[in-house]
Amino acid sequence: MISNWPDKPVPEFTDAELCAAIEHHQDDPDSVTQEIVRSCWREWEKRRGLPQT
Repeated sequence: MISNWPDKPVPEFTDAELCAAIEHHQDDPDSVTQEIVRSCWREWEKRRGLPQT
């Protein structure tokens, strides 16, 4: 797991960074953090050709 966000935009995260960010931060109550987690999910779905949420 990661304790800090990678220092780059979400679309530049590696797959491992996306997964770690989602797992580590998904339960954080902060609204800004939750928006970043949603961005990570959207990027993960996009890379797999899944419908965007």
